[in-house]
Amino acid sequence: MLAAPGLVAVGLLGGGIYDERYEAKQIVVMPVGDDGVRITEIVDDDFGTTERHGYERLIPNDFGQPQDIVVRAPHAEDDVYVTSIGDYQTRIRIGDPNITYIGQHRYELTYTLPNARISSGQLALDLSDGETDLETGRFEIVVTGFELTDPLCNTGAYGDVGGCELVRDGDVYRAVIEPLGPHQYVTIGGTITGLTEPVEVAAPALPKRRPDNSTAWAIGLGALGALAAGGGFTMARRLGRNEVAGSNAADAAYAAGSAHLVSDAELEAMATTEFEAPRGIRPWQGNMLLTEKVGTDTVSAWFSDMIAKEYLTLSGDSPQVLSRGPKADDAPPELHDDITKLFEVKGELEMGKYQPKLGSLWNRVLKDQQKEATASGWWTKFPPGTRPMFPKWIGVLVLFASGVVAISAWQQWLRAWPIAILAAFAIPAAFAGIAYRPLLPVRSAEGSALALRAESFRRFLEASEGKHVDWAWKHDLLREYSAWAVALGAADAWGRAIAGSTVPPQQAALQSMPLIVHTNRGEWNQAHTKPAPPSSSSSHSSGGFSGGFSGGGGGGGSSGNW
Repeated sequence: MLAAPGLVAVGLLGGGIYDERYEAKQIVVMPVGDDGVRITEIVDDDFGTTERHGYERLIPNDFGQPQDIVVRAPHAEDDVYVTSIGDYQTRIRIGDPNITYIGQHRYELTYTLPNARISSGQLALDLSDGETDLETGRFEIVVTGFELTDPLCNTGAYGDVGGCELVRDGDVYRAVIEPLGPHQYVTIGGTITGLTEPVEVAAPALPKRRPDNSTAWAIGLGALGALAAGGGFTMARRLGRNEVAGSNAADAAYAAGSAHLVSDAELEAMATTEFEAPRGIRPWQGNMLLTEKVGTDTVSAWFSDMIAKEYLTLSGDSPQVLSRGPKADDAPPELHDDITKLFEVKGELEMGKYQPKLGSLWNRVLKDQQKEATASGWWTKFPPGTRPMFPKWIGVLVLFASGVVAISAWQQWLRAWPIAILAAFAIPAAFAGIAYRPLLPVRSAEGSALALRAESFRRFLEASEGKHVDWAWKHDLLREYSAWAVALGAADAWGRAIAGSTVPPQQAALQSMPLIVHTNRGEWNQAHTKPAPPSSSSSHSSGGFSGGFSGGGGGGGSSGNW
């Protein structure tokens, strides 16, 4: 939600798209030396939304190479770079090649043309030629220090006469062209009848600055982003409502009564605290019901359960060693075969290093869990192992908006306000689609009932104390409850409760063996996962519900930006 306002604040998004142009130029001409003229250009340059280093001037050398160059840029870099282009032209660049600007900036450039031939008694000076690509909103010419007869001003295409007037204005001669289009020539001239002391010419007032509405736009776009994100959450929450039977928590926990729809948060609020493990499901299924996922956690819970049943044994300290359990022969036939294959070469497997057979069994268990999740009937939409999706029309809308924003960034259109508005919607909407997808699975009434019982038991394990461990030990449930603690993300709390119990230490270590799958998760991951590049990583989730872009003179030349 902060992305679009943040991009507006740093000037990358919104603000409007403006064309590059000269808002105004003032050209002051005065005599200097025996035959030269001193020219001062005050240029109000508007780069618009085009990134530029600064102002550039190309001056023919027919009145001599420009000398005594002085530049000033009050609000931009004013480094000056003077280069010759052949023998005929001099290029003056103002700015820093490592810095670019957009928007409005003033540049002042003063230079001398030493051989302007004013000693001939004629002033003939080009001030702009047809190579200037940009429009100038107001082009003002001021001539001071000359007495002229028949002053003239020509503008237009090469050879055009007239189009402007150079008239006496007190101690100076002045011409104003509003506007001066691109590729237009400007020439001034007249007969020089005398030279006078040049008068100081006041610089024009700065053009009106464009208003900065970025704060208001940032607030507005932030609100739009919040609306998009909130809309995504609200829609996901509604689409992912679960079926719940009955009118109260007790009915819901046992799927008794007619079904209605509740959100994940409302379902979680129905959970209580239950000391008995959910009947009819295994610990890994409890994890799946709460997180609505199958993956590392559910498979880890499966192995923990196999250890609790004593089909497998985990012993040692570091590294841990996995071996055949004392009750392996009592395992169901298919599982018995898996255990036999797991240890047919070696009688035990060392954790902490890759074990191909363990990795193979791990992957098969994962596939089986995905199939079981789909066939369980505990979800009416998007069971674990499938990809939750918003309705297609929402995906198409967000994808289209995101595509337009991406193309606009490529084409540098991000400062257009329609694109900023679209980005303020598309960015949070796209991220909301990713963030809130876990809310979309819909549990059936039976699935909700089992999830409630699993959550209620998780709360018991999380809040358990030593006396609860003593009770579980006396009823031969300590191993099973330890497996459930691993599956439901309560292993740490249950481990603390065991430490605070009166169970003899040797028995506590033996009975809590399933917890080792959790406490030595790193060794287990290394044992079943092929070595990965150093940049790879894995994530872990615990219990709880899933919701939780003219001519004829000399001098002159063209101007531009670089």
